[in-house]
Amino acid sequence: MTEAATDRVKEKRRRILDAARFLVLKQGLRATSMEAIAREARIAKPTLYAQFTDKDAVFSGIIDEMIGDLLAAYDSGMAGGGDIAERVGAALAGKYGVIAGVLAGSAHAAELYDEHNRLAGRFRAVDERVRDEIAAELRGAGVADAEALARLVLASAYGIARKFGSEAEVGAGIRLMCRRLIGPELG
Repeated sequence: MTEAATDRVKEKRRRILDAARFLVLKQGLRATSMEAIAREARIAKPTLYAQFTDKDAVFSGIIDEMIGDLLAAYDSGMAGGGDIAERVGAALAGKYGVIAGVLAGSAHAAELYDEHNRLAGRFRAVDERVRDEIAAELRGAGVADAEALARLVLASAYGIARKFGSEAEVGAGIRLMCRRLIGPELG
């Protein structure tokens, strides 16, 4: 395949994923059809099916991109300055901020968050990596039961992300929670 042909394929894929993301946020996953995605992306249905076998494959493509973005935000927070409570707070605020930013203003946010349960396997490796890194950092900072605290912090961050509205509220809530739960353990 020539470089120009590869670029055209990438551009079509990008249009499909952008169209699908727009429609899923606007009308929900269940109400979004392959036909609607093709129409929104301004491509023929055969072109869509050449890229993605079905709606689940399109949604998986959206999730793959989001996982990349949230891991980049998490890594950036962990690499930042401050003590472990500040770095974990920034990392988790970044991770869940990506999700909050994507879902902002969508009347279908709860439906899309519930897809996390259906796609648990896709998120498991990410969640395990994050949990293990936070536990290792907590152990390194002298926290006695680092694994339990890491699980508590992650469960709390998930709850904050589900219940708070905006990206700013999610970030502030997660940072506060990390200061309150981790800070006292740093002695």
